Amino acid sequence: MTILLALFILFYCIRKPIIGLALLLQINIIRAFAVVDYNNPVFDTNESDIILGAITPILAFVIIILRFNFKKKVHYVIDEFDWYFVFTIVVLFFSSLYAPNFIEAIGYSFKYLLIGSSFYFISKIIIINTVDYRGAVNTFFKTTLILSLIFGCVASYLYVFKGGTANRLTFPGVHPIPFSQLIGLGVLISFMIFITNGSLFNIKSKLIFRLNIIVLPILTLILFGTNTRGVMMATAVAAFIYLLIAKVKIKKRTLYVVSALMIVGLVVAINYIDFEVLFSRILWRGTSKSGDDRLIAYIDSLYLFITHPLGVGPDGFKHYSTLPYPHNFFLENIANYGIFGLFLDLYFFLMGALMFLITLKNRHKDIMIVFLFVVYFYFFIEAMFSFTLWMHKGLYLSIGLFVAYYYRFKKSNSTV
Repeated sequence: MTILLALFILFYCIRKPIIGLALLLQINIIRAFAVVDYNNPVFDTNESDIILGAITPILAFVIIILRFNFKKKVHYVIDEFDWYFVFTIVVLFFSSLYAPNFIEAIGYSFKYLLIGSSFYFISKIIIINTVDYRGAVNTFFKTTLILSLIFGCVASYLYVFKGGTANRLTFPGVHPIPFSQLIGLGVLISFMIFITNGSLFNIKSKLIFRLNIIVLPILTLILFGTNTRGVMMATAVAAFIYLLIAKVKIKKRTLYVVSALMIVGLVVAINYIDFEVLFSRILWRGTSKSGDDRLIAYIDSLYLFITHPLGVGPDGFKHYSTLPYPHNFFLENIANYGIFGLFLDLYFFLMGALMFLITLKNRHKDIMIVFLFVVYFYFFIEAMFSFTLWMHKGLYLSIGLFVAYYYRFKKSNSTV
């Protein structure tokens, strides 16, 4: 099954790279299909296998590059965003020299290089070299919505009807955070279809739009079931930012219909799900350890930054703290890479500010630019609560999509 899933993903990387990219982003969840016991599912995290966890993404990236290069020479535009990733890679490998465990640090650096930041570069290559770049972006998000609905519904079914007892809903064998990220992104996409009447993703079918009115509350309830507060907050903030920037007005009748569906869905969910178990984290009951761990992570990160000006190297934080990582994008940088990390944090902040300015300037010309910024903001907010440098592929991919789309948008307008 693992081999078949790998071949399935590689096939799409050849035939339809943008769909292959959407599958690769969720490969940590897709791989669970090969190992889950559907009769007696265990809602626990399994270690990622090397075939789907490493070999398949690397082969897929190579295939995508060769595919475009086979037709014509691959076009790529180097900009200020690329330099951030170049600097990060240099910092990682340089700081590995003085990390507590050189082998672990080098392994961490290669993970970031090969199956982390690569999502940024590959997403840029795909969008820049695709004739219908707007259609490609639409396909990516439609594929992601389908994946979120499939995995979300299957996970919910297994939890309800196969005796799930975990306090965080996820697909069996998958850590709740990447699963929740997928569901949260699905909620955002479904929400955008709803408030734009499908125009954002060029959905003209009234049937699909009506089905989406049912999909939205279903995915929202599943998102609550994941009990991942960082993702839930990121989803809510991202949706609000979109409404604020795009100045969207929602019809009261439509709002009432969706609210009614969500209330009915919530009542049904409470009847089938152990509310006290599954939603306890949202209510901040029994979550003192989670809060205490993050407080420890923040203090330890600042302490390491003060006492180790050059940082402690990739994956070095766990050697100085009782926790494996700092749970925060900016703090991980300054703890592991010291003043180099501070430079990366400032650079990243400026990149985000530039993307925001681009969005404000072009929001009336192409609403997709607004949504792409919102997707970036969604992953960025989540990275403030639980971040490991090489695992947050969505954050890197969202930057790549935004940069490449804006480049194509600007180029097409300049030739009109």
